[in-house]
Amino acid sequence: MMEAIKTGTQHLEINILKEIGAAVKRLGMYPPDHPASIKATEKPFLTLQEMFKDTDHVTISQVDDKIIVNGKSVTGDLLPERLKEEFQEQNINSLNFFNALTKEELSKFLNFFVKPLGKNAPKRSLTEFLDKNRIRSIQVNELRYELVSDGEMVVKSEVLEGADLKVQISNIIKQNPDLVRDILLDKPLEQESFREKFGTEVDLDQLDQQIHQQVKNLTDDQVLSLLASELEITVEKSKDEDKISVANEVANLLNKLLQDREKKRLLPEVKRILSRSGVLEEKYFDFIFDEKWLKSQTVLDELVKLIDKLGKEEVDFERFMFLVHRVIDSEQEKTRLYPTDKLLSSLDSENNETRRLSALALKEILSRLISGKMEYEFVYLKDRLYDKIKDQQLPAHIFKDSTELIKIVISELMQRTEFAEAKKIISEYNARFKEEVSCPEEIKEIAKDFLQEVSDESNLSLLTSQLKEGQSPQNTKLIEEILESLDKDKVAQELLQIFTVDDRVSRISSLRILSKLGQSSADALSSLLSHINTFSRQEKTQLLMDEHWYKVRNAIYVLGNISDPSSVGALVKLNSDPDPRVRLEAIKSLEKIGKEESVDALLTFLKDKDDQVRKNAITSLATVGERQCLKPLIDHFHHNRKDKLFTLTAVGKIGGAEVIRFLLKLLSDEDPGIKHLPNRETEEIKITALNVLGKIGSNLSSPAEVDSLAKEIEKLVKQRKKGVKGLFVKDAVAEKAERVLKIMK
Repeated sequence: MMEAIKTGTQHLEINILKEIGAAVKRLGMYPPDHPASIKATEKPFLTLQEMFKDTDHVTISQVDDKIIVNGKSVTGDLLPERLKEEFQEQNINSLNFFNALTKEELSKFLNFFVKPLGKNAPKRSLTEFLDKNRIRSIQVNELRYELVSDGEMVVKSEVLEGADLKVQISNIIKQNPDLVRDILLDKPLEQESFREKFGTEVDLDQLDQQIHQQVKNLTDDQVLSLLASELEITVEKSKDEDKISVANEVANLLNKLLQDREKKRLLPEVKRILSRSGVLEEKYFDFIFDEKWLKSQTVLDELVKLIDKLGKEEVDFERFMFLVHRVIDSEQEKTRLYPTDKLLSSLDSENNETRRLSALALKEILSRLISGKMEYEFVYLKDRLYDKIKDQQLPAHIFKDSTELIKIVISELMQRTEFAEAKKIISEYNARFKEEVSCPEEIKEIAKDFLQEVSDESNLSLLTSQLKEGQSPQNTKLIEEILESLDKDKVAQELLQIFTVDDRVSRISSLRILSKLGQSSADALSSLLSHINTFSRQEKTQLLMDEHWYKVRNAIYVLGNISDPSSVGALVKLNSDPDPRVRLEAIKSLEKIGKEESVDALLTFLKDKDDQVRKNAITSLATVGERQCLKPLIDHFHHNRKDKLFTLTAVGKIGGAEVIRFLLKLLSDEDPGIKHLPNRETEEIKITALNVLGKIGSNLSSPAEVDSLAKEIEKLVKQRKKGVKGLFVKDAVAEKAERVLKIMK
C-alpha cells in the first residue's frame, strides 16, 4: 500500500520539533522530580494529542537534509541536536509516536537524550532503552517517509505490503493459529494487534483473502492437523464461556474448514479429534455433523416452535440456545431478526417462566450482536426495547424484565460514546423516578435501581474522561445532561476528581453539574472541606498550596450555588481558616445564598483580624439586606473604630426608619459611638452619615417623610451656625448638610 502525500508545513509539525528540543534542554537543567522537569513534557505531549485527532501516529523521518513529519517537509534545522545525533549514530530512519502514548512514556523518552554522551559515556541504544522501559507507543524504524521527487513529494513505506505479505502468510498461520481461527470465524480484526506483532499496519483484506486461500490449498491431513490446533485454542479461549457458545463456535469452525471437502470421509477422524479434545459432549455431535444444522431455514423453523413452547412445555434449553446462536450467525437478515421479534413479544406474556426464559435468550442475543458487531440488528433490538419502556401503561413486571436488557444496551452505548441515544433512554427512567410524576411505586423503585446500577464506576469514569478530553459544545451538553440524570451521590463524588482540571471548558462543566446536584453536592463538598488533607499549606506560610487552593476555592464556589442549610454549615466553618483567601471566598458564597441562615454565618466574620475580610463581610451583609443584621452592624460600628465609615455606608444600604434615627443621633452627638473621638474623625463620620441620609431621603416615596427628614437636617445646620464660631469658621459638616438638603428638595 503506497500513499502519496503533498508536502507543506503546518504549525503543529513545526511546533512538535521545537517543543521536543525545548523539553530536552529544560530536562537537562533540572533534576527529574523538579516541577520544571515535570512541566517540560506537557507542551510536546499536548501538541502530539492535537495531532492524534487526525491520525493514529506521528512519524518523524530524516531524508538527506530534510525532516519529514507525517509526510510534510520541514527545515532540517528544526530537528533537535540530540535527536539528530541519535538518527546518525544508530542509523535511525524514523521515529514513531502512536496515539496510545502516555505522558509518563514521553517523559522517559525525552530523558533518554539528557544522559551524557561524552567519550567516556557508554553508548546506549534507543531501541533497547524503549524496550527496557516497556515503552510500546514509541517505535523506531517501523514506518518511514521517503522523498520520491524533486518537488519533495513523499510516500509512506510500510513493512508488510503486496507480495511481501504473501511470502509471510505461511509463517503467520504457523505462529498465530488464533489469528487464523478468528479470520475463519469472521471475527473483526484489530489493526493495533498487527502493529504490535509486525511493527506496522497490515492490509487486512489481503491477509483475510490469503489465509482463506491457503486453507483451501491444504491437504486433508493438514486441515485435520489445523483443526486440532484450532480446537485447542477454542477450548483455551472459551474457559469462561458457556458450552452453548463453544458448541456454536466449533460448528462454525467445522463448517468453514470442511465446506469444500468430502465430509463423510473426514467426519470419523473429526469426531475422534472432538472427543479427544473434550470440547463437546456426545449429544452435540449430531447437531454438528447433520448438515441440516447448517441450513438457516431448517434451524429457524425448529427455533420458532421451541419459542412457542417456552414456559408452557418442557424445552431442552441447551438445544434452544444452540439454535438461537445458529440463527444469529445466519447470513440472512430476516432470519436473524425473526426470533428476536418473537422473543420480544414473549416478554409480554403473563407466564413468569415464559418471560424469564425469553429474557435470558434476548440477553444472549444482545451479547452476540455486540461481540459480533452486528450493527443493524443491535440498533433494531435497542429501538424495540426503547419503544417498550416508553409505554406509560407497561406493567411493572414487564418493565423490570425489559430494564435488565436495557442495562446491557446502555453499557454498549456508553462504550461507543453514543451519548444522544444513551440520554434518550436514561431520561425515560429519570422521568419515572421523579417524585412529582404519578406512577406506581414499584415502577419508581425499578427506575431508581436502574439509575444506581448504570451509575457505576465504568460509566462515570468514561463520561468524566470525555469531559476532560474536550468535546464539541453539543456533546458536552449531552454528557452534562446524562450526569445530571444519574445517581446524584455517585456523580458528585466522581466530579470531585475533575473539578479542578486545567482545561477550563471541562472544569466549568463539572462545576456547572455539581451546582445542579443540590444536596448530593453539598454533602460531598462538605465532606471534602472537613478533611485535613484538603488543606495542605505552603511552607512557612498560612497560604494553601496552589493545587489545594483551587480545590477549596471551587468547592466554596459550588456551595454558594446550592441554597441549602448544609452549604451554610460547611461555609461558616471556614471563618477561622488561616488563609484569608478562603475566608473571602466563603463570604462571597454566603452572600450568594442570601438566606436568613447565611446572615448569621456572615456575622461571625465581623470578628476577623483581617481588615479586608471584615469589610467584605460588612458589604455582603448590606447586600443581603436582612433586617436581622442591622443591630449587629450598629454594634460593630460602636466597637470597631477601623470599620466605622465602612459600616455606616453598609447600614445606609439597608435603610428604614431605624437607620434614619441612628444616623440623626450621630449628627446630634447623642450616639455614644462618636464620643471621645478626635474632632477630625467625628467630622468624617458625620459627613458620611449625611451622605447616607441624602441617598435615603432621595429614595423616600412619601413627601411627608422627606419633609420630616429635611427638618431634622435643617435643625443640625442652625445648631452648628450659632455663635461667633459659626460665623467665621468654615464648617464642612454644615456645608455637606446644606448640599444634602438641596438634593432632597
